[in-house]
Amino acid sequence: MGGGLVSGQVASRWGLTPAARPLAIAAGQSCEARWQRLELLGATGATEATISGTSYTLPGEGRPVLFLWNGGPGASSSPLHMNAFGPMLLKDGTPVPNPDTLLREADLVFIDPIGTGFSRLLDGSSTARWLSSRGDAEAVSAFVHAWLALHDRDDATVHLAGESYGGFRLGNVLPLLADLSISSLTFISPLIDATANIDAPGNDLPYVFQLPTMAVAAWHHGAGVFVGRETTAAEVWGETQEFAQREYLPALYRGDGIGEAEAARVADRLAEYLGVTSNEVRDQRLRVDSEWFLRRLLADEGQLVGRLDTRITGPLPEPHPEGRPPAADDPALGIGRSNVILSAPIEAYLRDIVGAGAQADERYVSLSLDLNFAWDWRPETPYPPQFSTSVTRQIAEAAKAHPNLGMLLTGGYFDLATTLASTVHAFAHAGLADECLRVLPLVAGHSIDGEVRAQVRQAIAEQLAGG
Repeated sequence: MGGGLVSGQVASRWGLTPAARPLAIAAGQSCEARWQRLELLGATGATEATISGTSYTLPGEGRPVLFLWNGGPGASSSPLHMNAFGPMLLKDGTPVPNPDTLLREADLVFIDPIGTGFSRLLDGSSTARWLSSRGDAEAVSAFVHAWLALHDRDDATVHLAGESYGGFRLGNVLPLLADLSISSLTFISPLIDATANIDAPGNDLPYVFQLPTMAVAAWHHGAGVFVGRETTAAEVWGETQEFAQREYLPALYRGDGIGEAEAARVADRLAEYLGVTSNEVRDQRLRVDSEWFLRRLLADEGQLVGRLDTRITGPLPEPHPEGRPPAADDPALGIGRSNVILSAPIEAYLRDIVGAGAQADERYVSLSLDLNFAWDWRPETPYPPQFSTSVTRQIAEAAKAHPNLGMLLTGGYFDLATTLASTVHAFAHAGLADECLRVLPLVAGHSIDGEVRAQVRQAIAEQLAGG
């Protein structure tokens, strides 16, 4: 399928797209499955990159379309596609029907951004353009527009879902999709305001936002003041969140001017919540580093606590290679000493069952830290200045443009990568109407797992029905 397109400020054209294949999703039921690749063109008309996606459609007029992507940067759509809401789940490397798929409510399109899945940055093309927040948003917007046009769905009601950095991408994509009828946005463990993660002098917000999640982690692993109580993750999180807002944040706000008595009192409380010593807290000027905490909590057992899911542990690793951040050691990430995760089962599924075949280049990249390390986070106008790292303005403007826009935010109590406190704070400062956003806290880590999949599926299904 050829033909030049200009979508989302990007010139593009479809590569050869394999025909749709029937996919059995239940007894006597099937859908149409397609893998498709869009070529993104540079100024000379040459292909600079490709972006691909897998779609599942059912017959019927007026069905909504839900576009989904994960984050990273450098993550494919596979967690949402094959572990959460696609029509098939991977179990022990084998695809099986997914009882929690969202296909009953909407046609589904899972997008693999450039550098992930089978999407590629071609040799000689400009990495500065495509490996950036703006270029990434343009590429995803181009795929959304092109997919709707190719399938004669320009008038479809559109829903968008992004996980992790995918929430940040969603905010950046919104201005480029202003011409579409967007009915709902779903943010799953999203990055919304990266300020919450920036370790810089004078930025006390990360410590405030991380405290409730770290307290839940300490309690889960048998440390801290909550051990022995009859309590839940939600209650632990709620109590420490109250302390963080009412006492911890004001104490940090005083900076070096905090009095000795108050500093001692706050240090003692932090030590109780986190299962560490007051002296250790005082040595860090009350600002407990999350990576230090993850390595300290179970150090006596030789274990490292996960960041993406603090319930997961693994052996404390050797010092990380030069240039590789310690967070890459996360046992919940499962990447080991490599920087890239390849998925042979997903590759086989897309080639053999969905029909990607020879059109899918090379291996299926589930995750690439190399891409993540190369990322240019700087935005472009109309959202200056360039050091801004929040997409709340874009989200608020989309809410104004679509008065009936529904928004769902989910986050896990055990997620220390994009903490629930930080995302709730970001949305609370976005200027949204109270009724616009639904918040769904989860007894989960960063990703949707089998314990909460049905719960999240139901919440998103309600969003889709509302549109």
